Amino acid sequence: MTGADERPGVVGMHAVAVAQQTYSLTNGGEYGTFQQLTDGGLLDARYGGSKPVKDYVLTMNVIPKSSGAPEGSYTCNADPDNQGTAGRHFYIDSTSTAIHVNATQPATAQDPTAP
Repeated sequence: MTGADERPGVVGMHAVAVAQQTYSLTNGGEYGTFQQLTDGGLLDARYGGSKPVKDYVLTMNVIPKSSGAPEGSYTCNADPDNQGTAGRHFYIDSTSTAIHVNATQPATAQDPTAP
């Protein structure tokens, strides 16, 4: 897969990062699920489906803030779909807007950031 084919995955991750930052600022440090982000108008309706961006499946994990903590957290992965699409895997989380990338498996915070 070429870099141009990965663009939907990267753009989707940027959209999620911006939506989560905005959601957290307006919701007392909590982060939102895809449904909450689309209901709040921070992401368009595509993100309510199983494959919001071309050739990638996005998965979100939201952890509510614990008692006394200033905020919750989230992680989001964009992985090539299972229909024979090759390509890199992407990851973002609430600690940074940097996108991490892995060529062979779902990316994590330990993987290098995308250039």
